[in-house]
Amino acid sequence: MIAIVILAGYLVGLIVALLTIGAENSRIAFGGYALYGNGALIVPAILAPYALYPGWAWVLAHEGDRRLEAGLYVLGLYFGVGSISILEAAWFPQSADVTLLSALPGFALTGALFVIPAAVFAAGTLWLVRSGHVAITPLTVAFGIIIAALTALLFGAGLGILAGGAVALALQQPARRITIGAALFALLVVVGNAPFIPALFTPSGPTP
Repeated sequence: MIAIVILAGYLVGLIVALLTIGAENSRIAFGGYALYGNGALIVPAILAPYALYPGWAWVLAHEGDRRLEAGLYVLGLYFGVGSISILEAAWFPQSADVTLLSALPGFALTGALFVIPAAVFAAGTLWLVRSGHVAITPLTVAFGIIIAALTALLFGAGLGILAGGAVALALQQPARRITIGAALFALLVVVGNAPFIPALFTPSGPTP
């Protein structure tokens, strides 16, 4: 079970990495909002917190104390998302001096920025709900959205609040996991992009 959980986290993280690299080297743009270049950072900022949902909803649904497995899933996700720098060095090196060895610091930093903070926020929210300290109500959901929006610019860290709440809700209502997951994804896209919405209505410059 432990090896499967780590592998699952890694594969999900690797998908996030591939989507990030694809966006970074694309020419996707809507008005002044661009997904390429540095704009691609929004991809792991949203997808890394979201990736916590399917993994934790699956692991924690099993009987017994599954906190270790939940943590190992995060470890796998950390390595998978960190692969962004490795894959970039292999496929799209910035210069001839870039090597896989020189990409290792980026490998460690990427996961640390996009995965660990979101996981901490998610775990805290999940604990608050499952321990009975906080109930999921329209008021607490609205408060969570506000806090998540205010902290989303921290590499998506605050979006972990929404992911943790969604996991708690999925554990309470397992028959609605898919619906909850879809709603979470839509919410993360909106909240994560909230600071950039004005850019959608800004005319883009000429494409070089």
